[in-house]
Amino acid sequence: FEKFGDDIASIIVEPIAGNMNFVLPSPEFLAGLRQICDHHRSVLIFDEVMTGFRVGLTGAQGYYGVKPDLTALGKVIGGGMPVGAVGGDRAIMEHLAPLGPVYQAGTLSGNPIAMTAGLATLRHVSKPGFYIELEKMTGTLIDGLRERASAHNIPFQANYLGGMFGFLFTDKTEILNYDDVKASNVKRFQKFFHGMLAEGIYFAPSAFEAGFMSYAHHNEEIELTLDAADKVMQSL
Repeated sequence: FEKFGDDIASIIVEPIAGNMNFVLPSPEFLAGLRQICDHHRSVLIFDEVMTGFRVGLTGAQGYYGVKPDLTALGKVIGGGMPVGAVGGDRAIMEHLAPLGPVYQAGTLSGNPIAMTAGLATLRHVSKPGFYIELEKMTGTLIDGLRERASAHNIPFQANYLGGMFGFLFTDKTEILNYDDVKASNVKRFQKFFHGMLAEGIYFAPSAFEAGFMSYAHHNEEIELTLDAADKVMQSL
């Protein structure tokens, strides 16, 4: 931006990285992006396809108090059905047809089944205390994995927020970026993944994917997962 600021149209970013495990932003990062875009009159776009309605009702932007100019959301707004959305400031959105010259259309736009599922999902996640309970369950899982890794002297780091989480087998005391993720013990993760799969627990198969807690999960499923993890970690 120092060199090409006036020619850069936008910054698009996952406000919480979910495609390189689960990496929380440093406190000043998102606010710094907002300041840069304001200074150079660039558009700040948040990809909340993962974080939207998973880390909180208002997404990562609500949690961190940083408002983007545009937000992209995925199938979470359709209760898992195939749908996506983009929204933001009126001054930008009015460029889209039929008000503006930018044409946008899709075969499944406004699909009634997806919209019905999405409205049902939104009503559910809007209930008082929903995210408190969801994060409590996520914390139970991650804290339990930490305890079992420690009991077997296995280097382990994890983060979580709302219903999203990530964990790595690593000696690092904190995970700040992609280099930290790449430096983790991927082979140990692969052994853990296949061991857990053999026990009937299906985590994401890549060390570079985030995980999601579902509100349908309860203490019974979490305890079964932790018991399986304890058994598998004995062989790591």
